[in-house]
Amino acid sequence: MQNSLNFIDGLRIDRALKFVWQAAPQWTALSTLLLIVESIIPLATLYIFKLVVDHLTGTNASIDAGSDFQSLSILIAAALGLAILSNLCNALLGYANEMQTHLVADHMQYLVQAKSIDMDLAYYEHPKSYDKLHRAQREAPSRPLRIISGMTELALNSLTLVGALALLLTFNWIVVIVVLTASIPVLIYRIKYAEALYQLHREKTASERLSRYFNEVVTTAEKAKEVRAFGFGPLIANRFSEIRLMIRASLHLISEQAYRKQFITESTAALAGYGALAFIVYATVQKSISLGETVMYFGAFQVAISSLRPTLSSLAKLYENNLFLSTLYEFLNVPKSVPDPLHPMAMPRPWRSGLRVENLSFHYPGTDRPILHDIVLTIRPGEIVALVGRNGSGKTTLTKLLCRLYDPDTGQITIDGTDLRNFKIEDLRGEISAVYQDFGRYHMTARENIMLGRPDIAPDDPSIVQAAQWAGIHDYLIRLPKGYDTVMSRTFADGEELSIGQWQKLALARAFVRDSQLILLDEPTSSLDATAEFEFFEKFREMARGRSTLIISHRFSTVRLADRIYVLDTGHLIEQGNHEELLALDGLYADLYRQQASYYQNEIQPMDSNEIA
Repeated sequence: MQNSLNFIDGLRIDRALKFVWQAAPQWTALSTLLLIVESIIPLATLYIFKLVVDHLTGTNASIDAGSDFQSLSILIAAALGLAILSNLCNALLGYANEMQTHLVADHMQYLVQAKSIDMDLAYYEHPKSYDKLHRAQREAPSRPLRIISGMTELALNSLTLVGALALLLTFNWIVVIVVLTASIPVLIYRIKYAEALYQLHREKTASERLSRYFNEVVTTAEKAKEVRAFGFGPLIANRFSEIRLMIRASLHLISEQAYRKQFITESTAALAGYGALAFIVYATVQKSISLGETVMYFGAFQVAISSLRPTLSSLAKLYENNLFLSTLYEFLNVPKSVPDPLHPMAMPRPWRSGLRVENLSFHYPGTDRPILHDIVLTIRPGEIVALVGRNGSGKTTLTKLLCRLYDPDTGQITIDGTDLRNFKIEDLRGEISAVYQDFGRYHMTARENIMLGRPDIAPDDPSIVQAAQWAGIHDYLIRLPKGYDTVMSRTFADGEELSIGQWQKLALARAFVRDSQLILLDEPTSSLDATAEFEFFEKFREMARGRSTLIISHRFSTVRLADRIYVLDTGHLIEQGNHEELLALDGLYADLYRQQASYYQNEIQPMDSNEIA
């Protein structure tokens, strides 16, 4: 996408209008009607005043001199009626705009959220993607609302302006041309300022994201312990200030230039405008127009001038807001790299032969470094399979491919012989329960945290408690003040904070509540103590009966329970077998096992008397 739009594209409001209409059709229709009525009222009022002045000066022969008071009373009453109608329209318009504001803001947030949910995982692993998301999140809530306000002001002022200029045309067309021509430079400088501001914000997106991150570091609970333990809060705050100072300096330079041009162009426009006013005065002195017409033209001129500036401002603001809103369109138009099939196949249930990875290779988008090379493995129904390897060997990446968060470069993953790409993504992921090493910690109730694994179940579904029991968290939850309905965060009233081990158990319960055919566990007991780990696996085999299970773990106490173990090294599958077979092979697995066993043996070895002394 281009960094800026041309002027015509920048004034396109059809997309913004579509958003507004989708969010609040009734209020939009009412606002439009009120705008039309309110724009006519000032011109009708001017005409009434013309009639009053002509009547008082005796230049309107159509009014009977014998009914002066009655005629004037009718005219004044009509003007009063128009004033009351204007106040009513203004009040109703304010109310309608407020309703629009709330509905449109919620609608735009929904669009961003819906797109974010639908985005491929690859989007969240690239810095430029975060820039797009940041710009969309920043502009989506406010820009459509500003466009609504701008369109309201533009419609109201432009309709009034057109009427006033039409009246002035009956006097002299040169006056209209002079006023409009002098206004062109004002509009140009405002358009240029909008473009410069838009370009600056695009260039500084990464800096703005970084400043927001630094702000979150010192203001949220996530890093609070380390910030205080190491005392680096002032350092982070200074980094934040430095970035904001740099951004403000760039903004100051643009604004300084813009407002200097504003003074020159608007002064020129004012000079031309009052020259046109002098022409009206000259015509009055020359008796070319009546006193009533002079009042009307003076009024029309004042209306034109008072409407012209906000009209130009609204036009420039509309261009600016639509320019900034293009960042939302940019985000919403990001294509999917992991699409659903055009003709999806039904997901088999139960699986017969299970899941097979065939000659799979993969590298992350935007990188040249291969992560997995020609992987071949099988996970049969009811079988527990483990993945072992050093950090960075590709274990977690393989689980992402199994969930179709990415598609492989070459090779395929099949279920009962059918490629994953032939199933609907929703159907596929519905058959997988995954607990990742970086599992989510949601500030919701314990019950809701578990239900996230299966959002369609009722809050009183017995599977929630059963999943908590399997995960070993049930006994703790029932002792809380509100039991399962306790909020899992002290950032909310009556909330409770969990230990990292308890959070992991809750994440396991979230996976177990789903009636899936494949369980993916990435370091499932990394935060559990030895007793909790033992209790977990005592229950796990019962819970996993009939399901396929893939476990990633560095703990050999966990891995040795698997029916089959695959060993990865730098993206290559180098060994496979059960625990005893791999020890007998005396390869990488045996080496890693001995290293870990040696560590624990050294930990429990008693000190000799010399060391004690």
